[in-house]
Amino acid sequence: MTGGPILQTDPHAGYLTHKAEIDAAVARVLSSGRYILGGEVEAFEAEFAAFLGSQAAVGVASGTDALTLGLKALGVGAGDAVITVSHTAVATVAAIEQAGAMPILADVSPFSFTMAPDHLAAALKRPPRPIKAIVPVHLYGHPAAMTEIMSMARAARAGSSVTTAPASPRAPRFLVG
Repeated sequence: MTGGPILQTDPHAGYLTHKAEIDAAVARVLSSGRYILGGEVEAFEAEFAAFLGSQAAVGVASGTDALTLGLKALGVGAGDAVITVSHTAVATVAAIEQAGAMPILADVSPFSFTMAPDHLAAALKRPPRPIKAIVPVHLYGHPAAMTEIMSMARAARAGSSVTTAPASPRAPRFLVG
């Protein structure tokens, strides 16, 4: 292998690009003595909510926590099932289980490695429990086939909500309750 680091995974380059802003934020946190929550988190939440066009946003410790809270906010709990993909990080399934639901795994497209709509359709036809939510995962820069997934969720009319689990830190564009 030749060459240097892959640019999208070079935290040092990212740091140098935003050095003054990052250093100032770290100094504010250290000066305040508040290392958990505090003003910086409140500011982030407000900025992220504005970015999303939402009334509020909540900063959490991890993507697992974010998915768990999102599922609970949608009313997912004991006795429910949530469909997600078989090719995902364990955190996706962990979040479903932490919400109290049973994960149902749908296979992925061999082209995008995201939820295959035909496998979602099959899972929706024979659920072992009521389907409360569907969690497609956008992966490797490929978005899931959200138009088809949303259409199937609406057609199922089983009270299903759709939320997305991006495999990189991006704002989800499809969140339907």
